[in-house]
Amino acid sequence: MYSSGQLAKQCHVTLRTVQYYERQGLLVASRTEAERRLYAKDQVTRLEMILTYKELGFTLKDIKGILDTPENYKILQLLVAQHQEQNAKELARAKKRAVKLDYLAKQLEKFQVFPGNFTKGIEFEMEKTKKLHRLHWQMIGIGLVIDVILWGSIIYVFLNHGSWWSVAGALVISVVLATALVYYVWQHTAYICPNCQHQFRPGLKAYFWSAHTPSTRKLVCPNCNQKNFCIEVYADKQA
Repeated sequence: MYSSGQLAKQCHVTLRTVQYYERQGLLVASRTEAERRLYAKDQVTRLEMILTYKELGFTLKDIKGILDTPENYKILQLLVAQHQEQNAKELARAKKRAVKLDYLAKQLEKFQVFPGNFTKGIEFEMEKTKKLHRLHWQMIGIGLVIDVILWGSIIYVFLNHGSWWSVAGALVISVVLATALVYYVWQHTAYICPNCQHQFRPGLKAYFWSAHTPSTRKLVCPNCNQKNFCIEVYADKQA
């Protein structure tokens, strides 16, 4: 026989835990004449099972049903299936949270402020970032086409002693494509001021002549009138 303290020590739990489980009807104790609780050896096994089921996420009500039902394996099978489904959902939610947290951490590390609108949700901002990346890849693709047209014409003239008019024609085509590319990108981008977090679209002239990095552009914010390297974000086409 085990006292409450001995049972707690045997199963590595607190005395209060043993007493609580007894009050809930999960453990059964006999009483001495001095009203001391004593637990038989089978209660050690029972407590170990309770702790195992608790670790798996079962409620005390579920555990009592498992332990007190003769064909408890049927109840256990049902509960296991329910908990597997619940855990799968929780895991999916945890993975989504992890992706959002990673995105937020990268944005904060890169810009020191979050370039977006929390009221619309992180998923909305993540989708805008994906669109911005696709826009950048489109820029690179069209830029390569322009290079091929221009340098291809120059190489052709040198190798075949052709007319320089072909180079002039290629130059005109390249300028037209480059102008269209700049206009297209300008239509689909906006900028966030790092000082006041105001999002705005600059005029085409200011956009074209401003200094820039791959992810920022030096512009004057129309809200706070400060000139900073503003963060580039994807925006719907300008009206």
